[in-house]
Amino acid sequence: MRRDQYNVAVARPFEKPYTKVRDKKQKAPRTIVTVGEKLLYLSSVIVCVALALVVLSKYAKVNELNVALQETNAAIEEAHKVNFKLETEKKKLADVERIRKFAESNGLELTTPKYLPSIRP
Repeated sequence: MRRDQYNVAVARPFEKPYTKVRDKKQKAPRTIVTVGEKLLYLSSVIVCVALALVVLSKYAKVNELNVALQETNAAIEEAHKVNFKLETEKKKLADVERIRKFAESNGLELTTPKYLPSIRP
């Protein structure tokens, strides 16, 4: 073959470019999706996305309520602490000895009554 590569006087048979011959009996498989299948796939995707959005929104609402509950519990604990401090201060101020010393420092004297008042009408 090499020896007649540049020899134009040699006659060669006419070669056709390679073409694949298909049998007419054998058809290519159809990969076309019908309109009904497209609608079915689209509707199933829409339903899945809608369900995911509903679940995520409910999850976000639950988290929001949990945060509000924790803030309320913290405020309640703070109110309990303030109430406890006020109760201890009230007990200190209601001490009889402290009241007596305050009265004596302001010039008040404690006298015993000569008679006891009656409670009867």
